[in-house]
Amino acid sequence: MILIRHNNEGNLKPYFYFALEEYVLTQLLKNDETYFFTWEIHGVVIGKNQVIENEVNLNFLKENNIDVYRRPTGGGCVYADHRNTMFSIVTKRANKEFTFKTYLSKIIDSMKLLDINIEFSGRNDLLFEGKKISGNAFLQNKHGMLMHGTFLYDCDLETMVRAISPSDEKLVSKGIDSVRSRVTNLKPYLNGLTQEQLIKHFENTLTNQTYKLSDDEIKKIHEMAKKYESKTWIYKKQPAYTKILKKRISGGLFEIKLDLAEGIIKNLAIQGDFFDKQPLLDFEEKFKDLPYEKKSVAEVLSKNLIEDYILDAKTEDFQNLLFEGILGE
Repeated sequence: MILIRHNNEGNLKPYFYFALEEYVLTQLLKNDETYFFTWEIHGVVIGKNQVIENEVNLNFLKENNIDVYRRPTGGGCVYADHRNTMFSIVTKRANKEFTFKTYLSKIIDSMKLLDINIEFSGRNDLLFEGKKISGNAFLQNKHGMLMHGTFLYDCDLETMVRAISPSDEKLVSKGIDSVRSRVTNLKPYLNGLTQEQLIKHFENTLTNQTYKLSDDEIKKIHEMAKKYESKTWIYKKQPAYTKILKKRISGGLFEIKLDLAEGIIKNLAIQGDFFDKQPLLDFEEKFKDLPYEKKSVAEVLSKNLIEDYILDAKTEDFQNLLFEGILGE
């Protein structure tokens, strides 16, 4: 395999690495080549086809300044911090059906050299002593195949659970215990090997050539990364789904049902134990085909006050409830 090197400024976001994968896949890859590189991030990474709020604890992420990213591959949601190593493998499509085992076996063989016996499990996982230490995802297109995954060195498992679990504390506590019984870090078993030394071990055992990105290539990749950084990619790439916001505010108990698609409100319906002063249909229609963003919602509410429709209701409270469901600013 060919190791990709670049001038890592030390503060690169996942957008850069997603773009780097795309660049290798579409512009570097030749028939007989396979490329490899490692990277580190801090945040929650959502699969291409996932609805963000179904996978994460939004309040916890906001309180702890943990960002959400959307990768170009399918699969499930993962949390990673700087004590977790990510790796990418880019190669040409094989004539036969893709299998993770073909590429993960290379990781297994590399770890055997450190006297660490890792097993392939299920569709896309690696286990150490029966516990998960790596999960992986892939995509393939006309250019080739991309596979990337996590490798747990010393990840904060408690933060992981809190970031990608419901906010109910009882569920979180149970989740932490459950994760600790199913997931493990490798650091305690590596005889003092640092994360940097582990990465160097992968580079030395998995690759036999090096490709150094030029400054012009890095500039191009940063430009490509803007797609993965955009709100359109992160928030509006989600499948169509229905969101429920329920809370007792001024005027009564409100349950707002939002049908959303690509970041647009396709339908809004309000239910609850409040007293309406006039039919709500006209008010609800004001939100149809509106971008579900704070600026757009606030603008509609500035011209259409909820207190004109519901007894004792306050527009500020209603607006704050709608804002609770907005992922981006």
